[in-house]
Amino acid sequence: MTSRNRRTWASLNLWVNIVSAMSLHPRSSRPLIDSKIRRTMPLLYRWYQQHQRPLPWRTSPTPYHIAVSEFMCQQTRITTVLPYYRRWLRRFPSWSALARAPQSVVLRLWEGLGYYRRARSLHALAKSVLQLPHRRLPSDPQKLLQLPGIGHYTAGAIASIAFNVPTPAFDGNVARVLGRLLARGGCSPSLFELRAVAAALVPRKNPGTHNQALMELGALLCLPKNPLCPSCPLRSACPSRLRLPQRANPRPPPTPLREHILVIRKKQSIWLTRQHPSNRWRGLHLLPTTPQPHPEARHIGRITYPFTRYKITASIDLLSRPPSGWRGKWHTPSQLSQATLPAPHRKALALLNQLGNLQNHHEGGSLPSRHQHVLACR
Repeated sequence: MTSRNRRTWASLNLWVNIVSAMSLHPRSSRPLIDSKIRRTMPLLYRWYQQHQRPLPWRTSPTPYHIAVSEFMCQQTRITTVLPYYRRWLRRFPSWSALARAPQSVVLRLWEGLGYYRRARSLHALAKSVLQLPHRRLPSDPQKLLQLPGIGHYTAGAIASIAFNVPTPAFDGNVARVLGRLLARGGCSPSLFELRAVAAALVPRKNPGTHNQALMELGALLCLPKNPLCPSCPLRSACPSRLRLPQRANPRPPPTPLREHILVIRKKQSIWLTRQHPSNRWRGLHLLPTTPQPHPEARHIGRITYPFTRYKITASIDLLSRPPSGWRGKWHTPSQLSQATLPAPHRKALALLNQLGNLQNHHEGGSLPSRHQHVLACR
């Protein structure tokens, strides 16, 4: 039997066992899991109690706090989220405080976290909550799915952690942990199989602790690369601890893109627009961005930044007047400090300030070419 046939057979056997177990238990629709895995769950919970990170939303797991944390933590490291979370709760301590705020204020407070659609969705969710009975989120995951910005994972996390509803919170960390636990013949189970197993493992008692423990294990020990298997509480039940399965579909490298960010300056004022060729940052103040260089602009530096599946290299170009066909207005320094700009555009302005500081150190205000080269290579 070839290695490919062995992997296919192992995957088929796993799925047959799951389907067979579900058919034997039609009322509960909970597939039988390897008893060894079930027996190690208390070890996971004990490990979680001893090693969980002291996150602020865990000490006060209200529906609002859990929702805010889940929106912020999507595609963002927790260490980055923490100061934003604390600042957010000081400004918007409740659904009603958030719902009453103008979107411009919401986006301003979110500035630096990126993926601004999350902020707009959270703002829309707050307005929806005020229209619900008792102005509270529902505990039913299916009803949560009907609200703005809430997908299957977020619904499961809110329902299980905030309302103690036995439902899975299936994210990338959980998928990785279960995929390694259930690997057979060097083959990882399918996503559909993993979701079924995740649902079957959720206990009726303390489902939020169970879900958070699995996610924490994936975040701290069961890492995508170089997992810390000797410290894992589930190592006795894990067939992958000595021979991790190869990733069938490795993540493709980011697609490179190039653009030109125009810093338009008149004395101390900066010209901002709300237009962007791709509608990438809807609702934010922006520096004009073009795919091609402007013939009258002067190159002053370069920055790179990630955006979803792209790696964007942006040339920062200085211009003295707005390009034709663009709508916008001039902003004084005080107005600029109150405007909501995406992080790459803040970096572009910081580059301009750095250029000005270097110029001030040279007589006549001219910047030597060697400094221009240094800035351009950043």
